[in-house]
Amino acid sequence: VFVVMIQNGVINVQSSEASSNAAFTISRVVNGDTSSDTSASSDGTVSAMSDQDIAAKLTPSVVCIQNYQVTQNYGFMQTDTSDSSVSPASEGSGIIMSEDGYIITNNHVVEGAQSVSVQLNDGTSLDATIVGTDEQTDLAVIKVNSSAELTAAEFGDSDELQPGEYAYAIGSPGGVQFANTITGGRISAINRDLTVNDRVMSLIQTDAAINPGNSGGPLFSMDGNVIGVNSAKTVTASVDEYGQPISAEGLGFSLPINEAMRTAKQLIENGSVQRPGIGVSVVAVDEARAEKYNIPQGLLVYTVTKDGPGHKAGLYADDIITEYDGTAATDNDSFVDYLRRKAVGDTVKIRYWRDGEYYECIITVGDLNSIG
Repeated sequence: VFVVMIQNGVINVQSSEASSNAAFTISRVVNGDTSSDTSASSDGTVSAMSDQDIAAKLTPSVVCIQNYQVTQNYGFMQTDTSDSSVSPASEGSGIIMSEDGYIITNNHVVEGAQSVSVQLNDGTSLDATIVGTDEQTDLAVIKVNSSAELTAAEFGDSDELQPGEYAYAIGSPGGVQFANTITGGRISAINRDLTVNDRVMSLIQTDAAINPGNSGGPLFSMDGNVIGVNSAKTVTASVDEYGQPISAEGLGFSLPINEAMRTAKQLIENGSVQRPGIGVSVVAVDEARAEKYNIPQGLLVYTVTKDGPGHKAGLYADDIITEYDGTAATDNDSFVDYLRRKAVGDTVKIRYWRDGEYYECIITVGDLNSIG
């Protein structure tokens, strides 16, 4: 049995067995003073970070990135970025990953750069080198060398996100002039599938304001941990009866930080990203089709890359995959996503149907960049 007492905006929940001590406490935010939180300390008290505390924690880990390219100036090719008259071709944001200077950002922020400059929170400007880029995920890693100690961001778990949670973004909308701009909103949706660079990506949708210049900056949660890399903004969600685009605000998108960090790690270690796969394309066999043709439900193998991992393991076109690692094969997207989360060299156990018989095989996941 618990007794709830409300005093001065603080809710004390007390156990009837311990009347003198609160079981836990929930504080209400009043004019940004004491704020609410979802983390419990060892004594059972729910503590919190205020909006100001969150901003103070994250801002030192966010940088403004300037992309300098060859520019035409009165007929002369000008590349000297130390000349104050030279303006960057584009500007964006970045997240300090480590104290030794690795920074994650978007690929399009540094794409085509002859040189890259990073401005820290305190105004310090540093030259950066591009460690690696990945066009498909629109991610890049750059590195700076600094005599001062850099403040690395703390990273959360994007797999634990739920729609409706509060989220914040920090970046440089409009460039360095508006560096460290903080906006807030909600997680509008998770696993929102959008096509980016000809690849379907599962993104976080938020209504926190994300504008040009925010690209590459963090989306972060109420505990001050980075949960996404802001990478896209949709301004035309639909069209009217005349086929004209309807302007839409509050549609921002971020790459989940779990995937972003997997990609960043590969860029740092290898300079490129491996694409896990088994070299087969599949199409779902639904219940109606299965009954019509007297075949099992699953994933019909449509094509098989010769000498690819699937082919070497014995899969052929017209086989029907019914299970992978004990999971029922029901839809293409789930299967592809499962394989994408594997590492090259991992194995996957496949159960499949062929000509009325069931078989099993073990497939070693390969790198799609080198398969066929």
